[in-house]
Amino acid sequence: MMSDMKQWRFIFTGANDAFFNMALDEAILQFCQRGQALPTLRLYLWKPPGVSIGYFQSLEKTVDLNKCKESNIDVVRRITGGRVVLHENEITYSLCASIKEYPELGENINETYRKISFALLESLKTLKVFGEWVKPKRERIAIDLTGSINSLQASSLQVTEDSNFSKPCFISNSRYEITVAGKKLIGSAQRREKNCFIQHGSIPLGKGKVSLPDLLSEENNREKMKERLEGKSTNLEKILKRKVGYEEVISALREGFCDFFEIEMVEKDLTPEEIETAQALREKKYLTAEWNFSKRSLRT
Repeated sequence: MMSDMKQWRFIFTGANDAFFNMALDEAILQFCQRGQALPTLRLYLWKPPGVSIGYFQSLEKTVDLNKCKESNIDVVRRITGGRVVLHENEITYSLCASIKEYPELGENINETYRKISFALLESLKTLKVFGEWVKPKRERIAIDLTGSINSLQASSLQVTEDSNFSKPCFISNSRYEITVAGKKLIGSAQRREKNCFIQHGSIPLGKGKVSLPDLLSEENNREKMKERLEGKSTNLEKILKRKVGYEEVISALREGFCDFFEIEMVEKDLTPEEIETAQALREKKYLTAEWNFSKRSLRT
């Protein structure tokens, strides 16, 4: 008997460096835009650990490159907005789809954030982790052109400069992000263009060997930032009081997304064309100083 459930592609791409991870996310987005890829839930790891900065952040004002190099940590700019994230001892999810072909994923930024948040909460239940999403507030609605929602005070839907924009992602909670007992567990960012979106997010498994505040630029008060990060964020090991392997999180995410969206996950490899596109993006974009160091604006 044929299933009438919609199919999504499910991929675990293992551990790659920061530049390839970001390049592959963009490559999958491009193929979704061309109508050549099913909605794709991709899960991945980072090796070596990486720091990703938001699309609009200034790299020099955000991280200390010498400290990152000493700790063997890659630094890369995302195509999504938001704030700096250290990717170590975590699993990252990435969901990419056409909203024209799959309107049930949300007709606007907020709807898509909300629906993915519910799927993430459903996934966490499988791990016996019970969280909640951050409820929207009318006065916190700043959205940038990459589709990322930032915790900024704004009176209209436009990009606003944030004097604290170099702070870590996990110090603040934005709408629809996942918290457990009031502490942030999953931070996400989204980009929408050409009737498609990509949303990716960081799910910390446990504490890493390096603390993000130690990698920030001198413009940041590192000790104060470390205290705030400890007080406002959490990880699965801290919640469950045991080591959590990425394999069980992969299984939970697959189950949770299937249940919430009522779809069938089909394991399909990346196509040779997707890999080739990602490799080209890695070399010609994500490894370049032009991409990582140039200050991005609404016109870039």
